[in-house]
Amino acid sequence: MSENSAKKEVEVNTPYEVGDLVVYLVSKKPGNELAYVIDYDCRYELITTPTTCSCCTFMFRSRLDSNFKCRHIKALRTVLEMDM
Repeated sequence: MSENSAKKEVEVNTPYEVGDLVVYLVSKKPGNELAYVIDYDCRYELITTPTTCSCCTFMFRSRLDSNFKCRHIKALRTVLEMDM
């Protein structure tokens, strides 16, 4: 594995910008990943895991589509370099 293809080390308690969102990882323990995801303008702070989110969009859309991932989940999964 070359140096350029190695995964970056993601730090807990460090903000990561993903588009117009800021992902603040508070736990990266496998199976127990947790982050606060905040809109860039600080309107909302959401509790997000790789599979769930406290946003209204996720709460409603996931009832219709169990595979639905809101933009907050996608941002966290991007920081954690998880498959979408």
